[in-house]
Amino acid sequence: MFLSRTTAAAAGRGLLRQRPCAFIRRRGMASPAPQFTTNPSGAAFKKLGSQMKRAVKISGITVASLTLATAIAWQSYHLYIEHYLQETPSELTYTARNLLHGAYIREHVSPDYEMAAMYVREVLRIALEEQHLDEHSDVVIRLRLRLAEDENRAGNVLDSITEYTRAWMLLSTTTNNQDDEIKMTTAKQIGDLYLRIGDYSGAEEFLAWAFHKAQQQQQKVDPFLRVTITCSLASLYAMQHEFKLAMPLLLSALKQIPEEESSSQWTCMKGIIQNQLSECMYGMGKSEEALGWAQASLESCTRGETMDKDDKPNRDCQECGGVVSNNLGMMLELKGEFDDAVRYYQQAVTFAASAADLAGQDQYSMNAARLKEQIQNQKNAGVTVASDITAAIEPEPAKKPASFSAWMSKLWK
Repeated sequence: MFLSRTTAAAAGRGLLRQRPCAFIRRRGMASPAPQFTTNPSGAAFKKLGSQMKRAVKISGITVASLTLATAIAWQSYHLYIEHYLQETPSELTYTARNLLHGAYIREHVSPDYEMAAMYVREVLRIALEEQHLDEHSDVVIRLRLRLAEDENRAGNVLDSITEYTRAWMLLSTTTNNQDDEIKMTTAKQIGDLYLRIGDYSGAEEFLAWAFHKAQQQQQKVDPFLRVTITCSLASLYAMQHEFKLAMPLLLSALKQIPEEESSSQWTCMKGIIQNQLSECMYGMGKSEEALGWAQASLESCTRGETMDKDDKPNRDCQECGGVVSNNLGMMLELKGEFDDAVRYYQQAVTFAASAADLAGQDQYSMNAARLKEQIQNQKNAGVTVASDITAAIEPEPAKKPASFSAWMSKLWK
């Protein structure tokens, strides 16, 4: 098919119109012409200022974002503590409750009992001086008990005794029977602290009161609390070498242990009482009976250490196991059974290491090293028989192991 002359001319004009458009479009896409300046320093400062503004803007956004994220995380953690870990009294102000959250962190998450005591003491000040809460209110009494416990764990024994005594006196003025168990627990804590500082008369006053109260309300008092009060009073008499008073109390406490020990708590308590009986027997000069009770105590501690499979090992069992193993080593060393004595000393070191008892670990390690060196010296001197080594050692007067008071002083912290 042939195009007419008019149509061909029109098509030619269209092509001519399209070509310049494509050429113009290509020229528009070309890079701009370079720009020159006669003041390079000014241009550099201008560019630097632009970059500085951009950096400040980005930094500001970053700081604001981090601050907001931190504030949200901080507030969320406070809410988590309040609703899931430890509820604080609603009578306290917002600031006081946040301080109690901080005390919880220093008590359980990142332990620092000095700092925890400072938090609780400030809350107590706010409650009394700013909010004017009644000194006899449950909130104030529980704050004092918490402060006393933190002071005790921080090693401030006298401050702890002061706060416990104030709380006990406030509790004594109430007639609420539901507070009787708290009164007995507080009296026991005061007695144990007096025992630690060697004030036996003060310890006897509070422990005897708690024991008498527990005997009056046997059906209402928690059985474990009743046993621990009895053991503390027995420890007081044993430390004063009044074994005839301590022995009946310990035997009574042992009878109160359930026959079917369902938890490590009771099994470890049984081991502790058996160890106390062993040391009382040793103090009375009955070495064979002391050895038997010590072996029974070690068996109970070993069994109770890992009885609760779902929980971590019981530290009370570990500490008691270290003490009784060391006692067994001492008794066997005096009998001349040096190999067994070394083995028990080493076992005591293992128990102490598991319980993170650094002081006990050092003491037991020194006992093991001393006896090993003694055996080696005797071998170097030509004495190889255990009976000969025993004969070569000058008999020493029987002494009551010092571990008894040390163990009981830190058991009821």
